[in-house]
Amino acid sequence: MSARHNDDVVDRSDAELLRASSAGSAEAYSVFFRRHVAAITRYAVRRCPNPDDVADLVGECFLVALQASHRYIPETDTALPWLFGISRRLLAKQRRKYAGNRRIEVKASNAFPNFTAAEDDEVAAAIDASRQAPILEEALSRLTRSERDVLELVAYDCLSPSEAAIALDITPNAARLRLSRARRAVRAHIDSTAVVGATAEDAGYAI
Repeated sequence: MSARHNDDVVDRSDAELLRASSAGSAEAYSVFFRRHVAAITRYAVRRCPNPDDVADLVGECFLVALQASHRYIPETDTALPWLFGISRRLLAKQRRKYAGNRRIEVKASNAFPNFTAAEDDEVAAAIDASRQAPILEEALSRLTRSERDVLELVAYDCLSPSEAAIALDITPNAARLRLSRARRAVRAHIDSTAVVGATAEDAGYAI
């Protein structure tokens, strides 16, 4: 009986799991957490400077999601765009605190992920790996914040433009326009860098 109940919970939609979570079901919340924690962790790894901040952002995202579960209104089949929206706002808050030379402080909670030594190393390695593409990073740095946000959600987090619009709280049309501008800008920068590199190579220089 218990196994059948667990199977039923696992098969529920995100909206159903969040409704059950808001009613106090720890099992539903656990299923929801396991369903999306990998995607939110990848989001945090690409945007946070160290593993501690990754853990803070992931943990706080799901804590906020639990607290707001009774207000969730499904707009797509998955709650992932909603979670990315929460993460984006938390990341902005985190960055504002860093800008003021204050470190974000979050109380310890069982809802917060505690990385093992091996996981911590994996997160640190992923952060380092994400910085090993200087040409792409330079191209991204030339984008506006709004253009970069939508491009990263689509290219890295595998959202559709419409889902990215939900995460960014903008219209789907605005998301598509920003995405188009961002892609053109990145492509132009990479193409121009390739031309410069080829010219330098022809002249006998290595860059």
